[in-house]
Amino acid sequence: MTQENRISGIFSLKTTIKVGFGVTKNTALSETYWFVKEIDDDTFEVQSLDMDFKRQGKPVAITRTKLFEDYHLEPDLSYRLLSQPLLVGDHYRATAKYANAEQEYLKIKRIDEDNIRANFGLGLVYLAMNKTEKATYIFDRLVRLEEAFEPRHKHLFNEFGISLRKKALFEEALKYYYRAHELSKDDDHLLLNIARVYFEQHRLPEAEATAREALAINPELIEAKRLLEHIWSTPPRRDAPHIKI
Repeated sequence: MTQENRISGIFSLKTTIKVGFGVTKNTALSETYWFVKEIDDDTFEVQSLDMDFKRQGKPVAITRTKLFEDYHLEPDLSYRLLSQPLLVGDHYRATAKYANAEQEYLKIKRIDEDNIRANFGLGLVYLAMNKTEKATYIFDRLVRLEEAFEPRHKHLFNEFGISLRKKALFEEALKYYYRAHELSKDDDHLLLNIARVYFEQHRLPEAEATAREALAINPELIEAKRLLEHIWSTPPRRDAPHIKI
């Protein structure tokens, strides 16, 4: 099963509790809410949510059978607390309302800390706001998550890598791109992005070698050919020009 098809969301757990004493003793139905995330085919991680829908306590592993027997999916809550803030956050980010976008993404992360799209969005917001320390923290989290580099997130990790490069966070960008390269060895555009970082660091031999790797995969990659022309025409100096390719 792919990461994309794995179960994730807010569930409820209804239990019967005894209240009162003696002749007034009675039973009542208690309902609690949990964030559920599928780990593998028969293992789910569940973590309790408090009255404000913030994570509390430690996550617990349960089986698929246990989940389907005892827990109930709450689609309305999952949409209101996870999906909707993501849509709103993306809109705010696209319209450069970064403080508003940050608030929406943080709403998601207080429930689902490893939410890929929320982490990407938050990282891009912090880079746009020049909050480098916070952006680096998000970057470190994303590098550890294989799901961040799945094909369905490619436009996000490309945008994030480009933003790191434009902010002159070259070593972070290289670490990030090479993490993606481990999972996608034949991605010519990924190699091109690595070559661009090397070029901006004025590491011309590495830039040329990586651009050639990209062309070996895709001989028609015009941007790689153009980058090679820039490399060959660049005089040996400490600082490289910023180019748009």
